[in-house]
Amino acid sequence: MSQATPRLDAARAAMIEKTPRCRQIASERAEILNSGLAANLEMPHPIFLDSGRGCRVWDADGNEYIDTSVGFGLHLLGHRHPLIHDAIVARADKGWMFGIHTTAQMELATLLKEGIPCAERVVFCNTGSEATMYAIRAARGFSGREKIAVFDGFYHGAHDYGMWLAQPGTPPEKLGKLPMGHGIPKALADLTLMLPYRHPAAFDLIRSHADELALVMVEGVQSSNPQPEAGEFLRELRQVCSEAGVLFMIDEVITGFRLTYGGAQELFDVEPDLATYGKAIGGGLPVGAIAGRADVMNVFTGLAADRGVFSGGTFSGNPLTMAAGAAAIGYVHDHPEVYQHMNASGDRLAAAVNGFCEARQIPARMKQVGSMFHMFFQAEPVESMRDVHDRNKAAEKAFYLHALDRGVLVPGTQRAFLCNAHSDADVDTLIDVFNSSLEDVQADGLFVQ
Repeated sequence: MSQATPRLDAARAAMIEKTPRCRQIASERAEILNSGLAANLEMPHPIFLDSGRGCRVWDADGNEYIDTSVGFGLHLLGHRHPLIHDAIVARADKGWMFGIHTTAQMELATLLKEGIPCAERVVFCNTGSEATMYAIRAARGFSGREKIAVFDGFYHGAHDYGMWLAQPGTPPEKLGKLPMGHGIPKALADLTLMLPYRHPAAFDLIRSHADELALVMVEGVQSSNPQPEAGEFLRELRQVCSEAGVLFMIDEVITGFRLTYGGAQELFDVEPDLATYGKAIGGGLPVGAIAGRADVMNVFTGLAADRGVFSGGTFSGNPLTMAAGAAAIGYVHDHPEVYQHMNASGDRLAAAVNGFCEARQIPARMKQVGSMFHMFFQAEPVESMRDVHDRNKAAEKAFYLHALDRGVLVPGTQRAFLCNAHSDADVDTLIDVFNSSLEDVQADGLFVQ
């Protein structure tokens, strides 16, 4: 017999009742579009957002939410920041796409070069996925090797090289790989070495495969598993790669200019050979970037260059994105207090929610680094994604539905963020909503210890 969930049933009914237009859009969309959605709740239809300002968004039915997606982490300053808005409008008055090089790239490129510890050179592209794809190509071209190493729990974009999962149940010393969905060539498995995150076996595997490895790549902080202690592991990883003669890359698509102005590199005092960027550096418009050592980055100067690789894209470095990005990064450059506010807000949120869970003996914990946070619904500690189980999947889904019904939007990935527009009062509301939602899930008896 299924368990009675009166609080969950009431929340689902309330959401369905107040989102009729969203339901209609979902039905119409299904007849036209097949692209995926980051749905954020368990009900017959997703919600569709129509507008945003600051830390708030409004759906097609006019319902207001405090947003903890903020564009999957890219809006450092909140939605529709006036400075970025004005920069986009001013650039649009001059034309927004030419294909040929423009005067618009230098300001953002200079800000990136000055702000990124490893950046002797910068190359722009259009997305974080493109950035990691090009970085892999650059490392292969520079080194003459083909194999790359990634870590379990990673996400480096939607290209084929990044579409692998660690096979559950395989030992850290010899992790198996599974493709993330169909359409991934089996041959690529032989070019990918899966390493255990935050485990000493990773260092032995790098040493033993050094002669075939073009690149070891790791997120500055895993968005699926934000660990404050990641720095010690990154620094040792840097040392092992240097000793083994293997290029080392930090994927800062999420952490870059979010954790601090210098990203994970500055926060953890580690300098890689290459780093990749996206999200925050575009001010809300599509962007990607690769930065790194001048000798490695030289492969991007054309096919005639020594070990030259092909790179390009019609919209790479387009004037509209460059203007928006320069406005956003220029603002946080001039206002370092942004990071103090966001990181203190993240610390306070996590401390309050975790304190509530401990006091109520709720098997859930919020993992958080600065303004990045992710809830795990289990009592056991989570050091890596190998430690995560899904016994409380029903409780997890119920929690996010309750939060949405109370006016807090968490992205479907559950990888959440604060921005500078989240005020102290907004954080108070988040704490109240999260704790009340956890209480409702517990009252419905959905948690499994």
